[in-house]
Amino acid sequence: MYTIIPVGPVSGSDAFLLTTSTHAALFDTGFAFAAKAMLSSVASHLGGRPLQYILLTHSHYDHVSGSVAVKRRWPEAQVVASAYAAKILAKESARDVIRTMNEHAAREHGVDDYEDLLAELTVDRTVVEGDVVDMGDLQLRVLELPGHTRCSIGFYDEQAKLLLGCETLGVISGPELVMPCCLVDYDSTRQAIARVRSLAVDSLLVPHHGLLEGEECQRFLAAADFWLAETRQRLQAAHGQGKSEEEMLQLLKQQFYTDLTRRCQPEPAFDLNASYIIAQMLKKDA
Repeated sequence: MYTIIPVGPVSGSDAFLLTTSTHAALFDTGFAFAAKAMLSSVASHLGGRPLQYILLTHSHYDHVSGSVAVKRRWPEAQVVASAYAAKILAKESARDVIRTMNEHAAREHGVDDYEDLLAELTVDRTVVEGDVVDMGDLQLRVLELPGHTRCSIGFYDEQAKLLLGCETLGVISGPELVMPCCLVDYDSTRQAIARVRSLAVDSLLVPHHGLLEGEECQRFLAAADFWLAETRQRLQAAHGQGKSEEEMLQLLKQQFYTDLTRRCQPEPAFDLNASYIIAQMLKKDA
């Protein structure tokens, strides 16, 4: 009925090609410097077929920066994202942050020469909860899943029991280890995980990892829920003991900045995200 193929050419550059018998969609588009290699991979797998959609889970640099290059190669493809993501990506200040983070990532990979197309980054179609992206054999219903960002969304096909997830659910850092990614709201993150756990899911695409099948899906979601609550408890205990923010950052690093995480996320990006996570988890009303 469908295939899902990773097409991100380097770790951390999140991009997956989803195809059905009649349609094709690129799920996130990775780093700017990796776009050329990604396009080559996508074209090879499509074999001349058109690309109908570019589905963006949220507005972060490691998920959206290759979009313009994809759009230039397949101009008929629609860039699909939440209205909130479209609003963010239209801001020059947001593009400046995305540009800076791309530069950090490029240097981490020894790349200093790539085309910056961020000025052309736009969204063609904004979607909200319940909207459907028609892929023929799949009818992908939009799920609003805020928590990682306010603009985070996923896509769910009830018949296929397929969920295309987002980072609100967390990122796999090791066996039974899922790093929480609640950058904007702890409660929304927990609610999003609970909501997804209530769905019938036999296949789950996890950002920065790949496709989980069968019982792996519920094990991941259970671990995501556990580590979200457990991490909050540990950070609040550390705060109560008078630990500094730097000391709490080190607690997160010791637990979650594993070799697997390091391959996907440069240390400056990890540190930045961790600072937001700590702030959310220390909120009294969390």
